[in-house]
Amino acid sequence: MTLQETMTIKASSERRLRKFNPGTFQSDAEVIDQFVVRKRELDIVLEVLHGNVDTPSCQHVLLVAPRGHGKTMLLARVAAELRNDPALSTRLFPVRFMEESQEIFNLADFWLESLGFLATDTAARHPDISQQLRDTHAELTARWHDSNIEERAFAAVREAADRLDTKLVLMVENLQALSGATDGDFGRRLRNALRSAPQIMLLATATSRFSGLDDATQPFFELFRIVRLNPLDTEECRRLWQMVSGDPVSRRAIRPLEILTGGNPRLLVIVAAFARHRSLRQLTEELVTLIDDHTEYFRGHMDVLAKTERRVYLAVIDLWQPSSTGEIAARARMDVRAVSTMLGRLVDRGLVQFEGTGRKRLYSAAERLYCIYYKLRRQRDEAALVTVLLRFMAMFYLAREQNEPAWELSSGTRLAEGPSRALTEASDLGRASSSPFTGERTEDMPENAHVSDAPDRQAEVRSGREVVTGLAATLQEQVAQALVSKGLAQAQVDAPAAMAAYDAVVTRFSAAKALALQELVALALVHKGFIQGEIGEFVAAITTYDEIVARYAAARAPALRKIVARALVYKGLMQGQIGEPGAAITTYDEFVIRFDESEAPALQELVAMVLVHKGVTQGQIGEFTAAIAAYEEVVARYADADRPALQKHAAKALVSKGEAQVTIGRAEEALDACDELERRFGRSTDDEGIPFEWHAKCVRTAARLVQGERVAAMDSFRLVYSGLVSDDEAMMHALVERVPDLIAAGAPPRDLAAILLNDPEKAATLQPLVIALRQLAGDRVRAPAEVVDVAHDVRAHIEERKPVSAKAGPA
Repeated sequence: MTLQETMTIKASSERRLRKFNPGTFQSDAEVIDQFVVRKRELDIVLEVLHGNVDTPSCQHVLLVAPRGHGKTMLLARVAAELRNDPALSTRLFPVRFMEESQEIFNLADFWLESLGFLATDTAARHPDISQQLRDTHAELTARWHDSNIEERAFAAVREAADRLDTKLVLMVENLQALSGATDGDFGRRLRNALRSAPQIMLLATATSRFSGLDDATQPFFELFRIVRLNPLDTEECRRLWQMVSGDPVSRRAIRPLEILTGGNPRLLVIVAAFARHRSLRQLTEELVTLIDDHTEYFRGHMDVLAKTERRVYLAVIDLWQPSSTGEIAARARMDVRAVSTMLGRLVDRGLVQFEGTGRKRLYSAAERLYCIYYKLRRQRDEAALVTVLLRFMAMFYLAREQNEPAWELSSGTRLAEGPSRALTEASDLGRASSSPFTGERTEDMPENAHVSDAPDRQAEVRSGREVVTGLAATLQEQVAQALVSKGLAQAQVDAPAAMAAYDAVVTRFSAAKALALQELVALALVHKGFIQGEIGEFVAAITTYDEIVARYAAARAPALRKIVARALVYKGLMQGQIGEPGAAITTYDEFVIRFDESEAPALQELVAMVLVHKGVTQGQIGEFTAAIAAYEEVVARYADADRPALQKHAAKALVSKGEAQVTIGRAEEALDACDELERRFGRSTDDEGIPFEWHAKCVRTAARLVQGERVAAMDSFRLVYSGLVSDDEAMMHALVERVPDLIAAGAPPRDLAAILLNDPEKAATLQPLVIALRQLAGDRVRAPAEVVDVAHDVRAHIEERKPVSAKAGPA
């Protein structure tokens, strides 16, 4: 994503997107700007409208989708198009009804409402016609008891169309509810009226494909071109999220919210508004708070249901998975026939959906968050099921989304530690600046030190100049430090503004010779490059890091050398992101050449980390022999080091070495690596707190599979699973990442699932993984839609891995 795109997203998010009644008191420009999804459906409707312009009869359209899926927004967007498209604005005139037509009880009311809304909508462009329509509406409303009121109101609408010399597009919402609330002859008489009035088109919405649409005896049969609004897909959710929150987001990161909201635009807007200035991980973890804050929204939809309908609906959402009529009846403690009738009504309302036909039909809630809301409001044990699912989703989709091991600096320390550490660095640089008066550190200056006690006038002038120069230098450092601090503070909420602050530091102070200013310029550049990488401007980030190296490669100051080191590592990461692993390996080699002899502990740890990641990168392009050599170099250098941080890199190298050996079929050597790992570092832990002996067991399981020792491999996997701490997210993530490799090495999914299910408590925390394994084994599994969707993604993750035999390389 470019900087310009990021700025556009931020600007758009400042204009609040409506969750309800979109288009009301909004300009056409706002509606068009905020319409970022449903473009395919918009094109379909506009195609029909264009076709209606010159035809003797109109094709009517019905938009079908559950509540909150964007029907009203689509109508608002169509109305904006009709008012602004030169080819349509003089031929078609939009007349928008209210979302709930509560005052329509018969066809006479319908035409009177049409007349009233037409008077309102013509006011801006045709004030004279608007006033006449208002007068006619008032006159007819006062004569409501006349027997010919319906005919007169209908004639007034047609006459208005003729006077405007356009066709009217009546935009009517909730047609199925309107039909149910009016007299029994409403549908037939409306159909006949539309047939006789080619200047009137109906663009309506409904929450479901109600039965009258498919019954040849009913008036709406084959009257409409039906356009179904499906749930938003991942890309559409991503675009809508960016519009509302102003935050760029990847497809993978938005996937949990797509699953939890079921692709419902309204719910996604609610969640996005709640998520402002929260990370997606925080949002996922705080979803319970969000649902609690919107209790009235969820409860309100249930309270409008009749008692029996509500009882059946509660049974559906409590079961929380596709269920048969019999299962729902048992849960509701009601007769099956009565439940079947209520389910039909709930389907018509758009609250319940079904799959299958006949007796195999299974029902579930159309809106997923209602199930989660209900579970959270019931019992503690049932709320725990939701919490476990949310934790798994946060782990699978959001935990170290990029999964780049090179982002680790040393034991427990991230290379990209974010604004908090950098802010400390900036203030440290400022405190380290020398006194402009004596060259000593400011903090060591006596409180009452005099600038000059010399009686000599010339000495006084010289001293005064030094004071002025010193004050100017101090002021420059303070300004530079303030700009860097400003950028760091803005980095999490406004990337363009943060980069502007960093650019200001570089522009104003890059020519300065003072070391403190040069350090602040270098710091601004490295954090600018980091932000560029965060928003996807990888090439620009590489250019920024090259600038740092070019400026400060020869510097001897420890702070500048550290920044150059960071720039080179970041550059290698960015090169990997743009698909240039060879260039990344060259950058890592350059890093090692520059800093291999350094005695600074932090740089020594970076050298060890870079060597490990060089091996990882080599493995990614199939150079496993070279990768293994890189890992062996790390082990040889640092396994016996006197610092635990360096030893930890040697342990990581042994893990990666064993994995690479398994990948190319050198199983016996991989087992030797496991033995060495356990002997040297078994009781130590990695940066996530996972014991290295647990990693050794994982690699040993894969090695046994490559050797064809299935029984021994499954015994080893049991040890892996017994060592899993179910509330340790890092271990859960590691296990989910290991399973695809085990299957690629030959592990039967059914055997893995059986081992997981032997411990029901742990298995409950890994339910999507268990379901994915069972599905791979050929089982049909029923579970909540959210869990099934996550399991689908886990299964896709597993299937992406190729069998070990397909990856075999040179020995």
